[in-house]
Amino acid sequence: MTLGFDETRPFTTDEARRLSPAAPFQSAALGVGLDSGRAFIWGVIQTGAHWLTPTWGGRPLALEAQRFPVIQVMAPGRIVVYCGSQLIVSLERGFIEATTTDVFTSKWLPRLFREARKQVQLEARRAATVEQGFDESLIGTVSQHMIRRVIFLIRSAHHGGLLLLVETSTGAACAAGRGPLNFKYALSRDSDRDRYRVLLTRLLLELGREPSLVPIDWAHFMAATNPELAPIEQSIFDFSNLVAGLAAVDGAVVLDKRFQLMGFGAEVSGNLPYPDTVYQALDLEAQRVSPEPATAVGTRHRAAYRFVAHCPDGLAIVVSHDGAVRFVANLEGRVVYWEQFLNW
Repeated sequence: MTLGFDETRPFTTDEARRLSPAAPFQSAALGVGLDSGRAFIWGVIQTGAHWLTPTWGGRPLALEAQRFPVIQVMAPGRIVVYCGSQLIVSLERGFIEATTTDVFTSKWLPRLFREARKQVQLEARRAATVEQGFDESLIGTVSQHMIRRVIFLIRSAHHGGLLLLVETSTGAACAAGRGPLNFKYALSRDSDRDRYRVLLTRLLLELGREPSLVPIDWAHFMAATNPELAPIEQSIFDFSNLVAGLAAVDGAVVLDKRFQLMGFGAEVSGNLPYPDTVYQALDLEAQRVSPEPATAVGTRHRAAYRFVAHCPDGLAIVVSHDGAVRFVANLEGRVVYWEQFLNW
């Protein structure tokens, strides 16, 4: 929906500040045009949340297809520029960044979830009886977008959070009081803790109804016209909201690698030792790293380091109150972290 002004307003700092409450980031935007080289505000566009692709994921809407230039101002010093859904550039904590810092485009991250993707792929193929099968990129990308939304929502809430992803066996042992994590709120087996897996399977089943001679991949999903996909996508968005909300409670939200919710309010056992040194990755694959003391950070980050040192097949995602995001993993016996900038 478009709300045009009967008279345009100058595009100035003061005018943008006054109008900003009428254009909440998640649901609206200011419409800006140019006249003889001068910028002006012509109205407010009610967009809804789906325009936030690729932060929110899902298939592109009409606004994306028209490839409007969009400037998102998240906070002072945090700006990102898109053309439609294509990232142009971002400014984060004084650094101008592009897609080179996006951890989700790395090779090491998908390797951590390889077995989980294969299991989901096999289950969906059996249920859907789809001869051509599902490309692993589809399963991985849908799950990545779900996690992106969780991180985005935690950042927007400004309360910070810690996500720990573990092997299913590790999560079960912790829930039973025998692992490296102490749950304050462990979820029972008869709860909907496997909600995401159910939704992902339903999504794949619906995609399997569309004719294809090759494995169904992300491109098929983006082009799909099946109306049954929309409510499933919305339910996945709702799951992201749920996880982000749980992260507001002190402690970590724990999911297994198939994104089954194991519990929240979890503490990393104090009996686990700190690594002496951690390494900041200077590129996507941590081929270049910079060592630093493990104790030079706050409690949340130190908990992530101890967890990953003890569980080398796990992954920790730390979101600070100020919106900084850090991915922590164990690569070849070293605790390595990546600063994830606002480029999605």
